[in-house]
Amino acid sequence: MNEAVTLNGDAMVVMTRAEYDAMIEDIGDSAIASYARSQSDERAPGMNAEYAREVWNGTLHPLAAWRKSVGWTQAELAAKAGIRAASVSDIEARKIDPRLSTLKALAGALKLGIEDITD
Repeated sequence: MNEAVTLNGDAMVVMTRAEYDAMIEDIGDSAIASYARSQSDERAPGMNAEYAREVWNGTLHPLAAWRKSVGWTQAELAAKAGIRAASVSDIEARKIDPRLSTLKALAGALKLGIEDITD
């Protein structure tokens, strides 16, 4: 972006089409997120940026990242989801492929979608 001045002395900002398109896309994404938040009865948790990086580079299971982001132990998450703590541990360690019912219980406890807590 560059700054410019009109003949009347008014400040202007000049940007490329790509910069403009990116700005419009960001505004749209923000509006969609704001609308989704306003329609939700309960607030979904936010993920800590450090945990997000670990998920993206494959060193942390998404379930563990979300669980840690809300400050729960494996035992606390298991209790809220109505499953065994060992199951949470095994899922986070990628030792088992959980059943759909288990994923639904875990996602529900965290107020997330199943797609948020799976690899």
